[in-house]
Order: sequence, then C-alpha cells, then structure tokens
Amino acid sequence: MRTQILLLIAFPLAAQDALLRVSEPIGVAREHEPVAVTIEGKERIVFVTVGARQTRLMPVESARPVDTLRVDETNRVGCIVENAVFRADLSGRLVGDRQEDSGTLRALTYKPAGVTLLRTQNRMHWAPSIQRSGAKGYASIGTWHPVQQFHRALSPGFFVHTRDGFHQDYPEVRLQAEYRFFAHAPYFLFHSVMQVERPLVLYLLRNQEMTMDDRFTHVAWPGRNGATRLTTFDERKALLEKEPLPAETPWVCFVNLDRGYGFGAVVLDYQATKTANPFTSINDGANNGKYWDRRLITMVDTPVAAGDRWTERTAYVLFRATRAQPIQEFLDWEKRLRNPVRVEVVRRPARTEAPKAQ
Repeated sequence: MRTQILLLIAFPLAAQDALLRVSEPIGVAREHEPVAVTIEGKERIVFVTVGARQTRLMPVESARPVDTLRVDETNRVGCIVENAVFRADLSGRLVGDRQEDSGTLRALTYKPAGVTLLRTQNRMHWAPSIQRSGAKGYASIGTWHPVQQFHRALSPGFFVHTRDGFHQDYPEVRLQAEYRFFAHAPYFLFHSVMQVERPLVLYLLRNQEMTMDDRFTHVAWPGRNGATRLTTFDERKALLEKEPLPAETPWVCFVNLDRGYGFGAVVLDYQATKTANPFTSINDGANNGKYWDRRLITMVDTPVAAGDRWTERTAYVLFRATRAQPIQEFLDWEKRLRNPVRVEVVRRPARTEAPKAQ
C-alpha cells in the first residue's frame, strides 16, 4: 500500500529565483495547504492556495502560513505543539517515581469542540509495540526511555520531531519515529520504522495504535463493498465478527455524535516483511476506553531475522461531525491527503529592460 502525501521536487534554485507552479488534481479547492519542496538543497514547507483543478504560479515568498505554530520544550525529549486547531502534548511524565520522557503523544486537545483526548493510565499514542516470546507483557513506543537520539526543528508553520534508537527492553530492534505538525492543518503525520538488528522470536507486534478514554459514541470504517460502516461500539462487535477488518484497512475513525467531533487515522503507507495473523482491530479498554490498532503479529511465536522491518505512514485527523454527515469532513480530508497538490519549482522569468531612447 503506497500513497504519497507531500510532493517533493528538487531544483537547485535560490528562493529569490524561484516560482511555484501549483496544480490542483482532483477538483477540490485548497487553502493554505502544506506542501514539501526543495529549494537551495533543503526541504521547505510551503503553504499554497489554489482553486479546484486550477494551475497557478506563485512566488515562493508568498507561500507562507497565515497562522503560527507554537512549540514549547518541556523535557529533554518532550514538548507541547499548538496550532489554531489543536494542542498536542508530547511531554514527559512520572510513572510512580520513574521518569518517562519518550516524546510520544500523551493528549490531544481539539479546540473547536473543547475536548481533550487522552488515555488516563497510558499515553494516547501507544504503538509501535512489541512483545517477545515468553515475555509477560509488551513494550510500547510510549515507554521508550531514554530516547538515545532525537531532533526537533521548527520553521515557519512547520515542526518536525524525530527519534532514533532502541527501546530499553528490546536492544534487538531499532526504532525510528517522526511526527510532523503544520500551521492551519487539523492533522499531523507520523512515520515509524521498526527494523530487526539481531534475531529474536516475537509473540506480538502492533502498529498504528491510538487509545483513548470514554470520549466517543460511534466508530466508522470502510466496508468490503465500498460502503462506509458507521455504528455504535456495542453494535460493531457482531459486524466485525462477520466481516473482520484486514490489516490494509485504509482508514478508521471514532466519532462523538452528541458533541460533534471525531478523530481518525488515514493510512498513507505501511509495509511489513513478516506477519502472522494480521488484521485491524477496534477494541474496548479498561473503564470503557476505546482503541484501534493494526496487529501484524498476533499471539503466534514468530522468528524474525536481521533485516526484517515494519514501517507506517499515517495521518491522524481531527474533524467536526454532524448527525446528517457524521464523517464527511474526515472523508474530505482523506481525499485531500491521498491526492496532494502538485507543486513544481520553476525559474522566475528574467526581467528585460526597455530600450533606451536614442
């Protein structure tokens, strides 16, 4: 499954010599949409506005965000990221008397609805996670401490937060993770890689898990016949027993129809060199919590070798939900994310001087 979200084109042009040729491919007008380009040999996020199926030229210097993105460092690795739509808490915490500073999402406040999504006893973002054969429990990206290498970079309207190293309980598996946040956007991007460096036997391996307290009334996913399934959590059980969700399910979202908001995942890409009983799961947690995940190795002793790897690229989207169209805004964003604006960096035409009078 391969979908590219941001088009990256490299041209050795200086910003003052460049224009952006922006094309909208699917008939959906875009406003201040973030796009990655390379200028002067460096990746740069530009924010473009373009009409449906329109192609336009715009100066690089005009493709700036019209709102701010704020980042506050809270710990060695952790931070809080805030734009006009949401506030993402990636800060450290104490678990008993033990510090945990993994830089993984703890909570997400959706400003239009005045709600904070979180999992009281855990971090909200809870995968990648793995469990070796014979272990009593699993290890999560949320409990990774200390993080060996990390990097934070903030530019106008764009923040990238990367981590690299080995979970303290799994020195055999290298873990790489990256968050990308943007001004204006009601979504953030996550990219992770788990790569085996030394052989081991796994019993469980999961990806794309978001776990939350009791904040939702309904769940939605795409059915096999292309129709959208929207149901209560109780009603979902019989439906999923009859029609289990495959691992390659392209999206899933939770909705609160009473308060008019939702949160979901758009799967842009995932790859796995080894699986055992893979599927997508929608689950009940303690105290009526809810979570979804992609289970790639599910309770089967599975030998994995050096070079085995599992990757994911996912957009996590906050959206408004109405009773008439519960997930239409989410599906609109899914369409945009799968069909990014096309941007080409072109040379600015040279200016010509009028001939002098004789």
